[in-house]
Amino acid sequence: MEIKWLEDFLRLAESRSFSRAAKERHITQSAFSRRIMALEEWLGVELVDRSVHPATLTAAGWLFRRIAADLLRDAYAARTLLSGYQPIVSSEEVVQFSVAHTLVFTFFPDWLKHVHKSFGPLVARVHAVNVPEGVQQLVEGSCDILLAFHHPQLPILLDPNLFPYLVLGVERIQPFSALDADGQPLFQLPGSSRAPLPFMAYSSGAFLGNVVEMTLLNAQTPSNLRRSFETHMSEALKAMVVAGHGIGWLPASCVAAELNEGKVAVAGPDEWAADLEIRLYRTSRNCKPVIDAMWSWMCARQKQAAT
Repeated sequence: MEIKWLEDFLRLAESRSFSRAAKERHITQSAFSRRIMALEEWLGVELVDRSVHPATLTAAGWLFRRIAADLLRDAYAARTLLSGYQPIVSSEEVVQFSVAHTLVFTFFPDWLKHVHKSFGPLVARVHAVNVPEGVQQLVEGSCDILLAFHHPQLPILLDPNLFPYLVLGVERIQPFSALDADGQPLFQLPGSSRAPLPFMAYSSGAFLGNVVEMTLLNAQTPSNLRRSFETHMSEALKAMVVAGHGIGWLPASCVAAELNEGKVAVAGPDEWAADLEIRLYRTSRNCKPVIDAMWSWMCARQKQAAT
């Protein structure tokens, strides 16, 4: 998915006209339509009802309008954060980060801010990835640093001698639900066989999806869920949970604001929760001076904190 697709879609949602939106985006209408179709193909849903005039968003389109605005806001914020540092001089000075999708919105911005403040400014290039993709990039040498979740039952199979890592923190993933008029969860585990709970799920192969499946299998109490929605993005899943569509598992940091605002609540006891390590990996074959210096600094800080 490309940033310009999100910008195109939001312009179309505002103007409700393909021709006017294309003009405002300074491209031909045919090119504009192809980009909207590319976004729909990437998401796997229709966002615009083309059978009526003026153009009208589908139910999925109205839902995605909010998500797209949030994604763009975070992308612009990340660009603003990183653009204040010195321009790229050489590839040796650039730190290539591959960051798990959820962490790129939650943990990474504050962590990088701390690095800039305590270690020194970095020229960072960040790619949001799923965990297997990030591992592959690290092994192939297309990234310098991998920031990812880890669970001992779903291990990242890397030789620690070649790919050392640091544990930066722990994140809890657990089920959440929107609230009813009395402030109670709309959906509460375990549910019943007669009325299974609508399950907001991660796409097959997503790391967090594997964590949720593992958690469900390990729970002592059987759950009754009806798979009703699928996405590989925790932000999209959160939007569905907040809107009251069903129950979904989310990392605590992802839903912290909504929890504090009373929009959601935990929807099940600890047997349906899992703790994930937040790990930072590098490869010992990477000889960039900036990577060696940053890694030595982080190792020294961890040793200092442990004493």
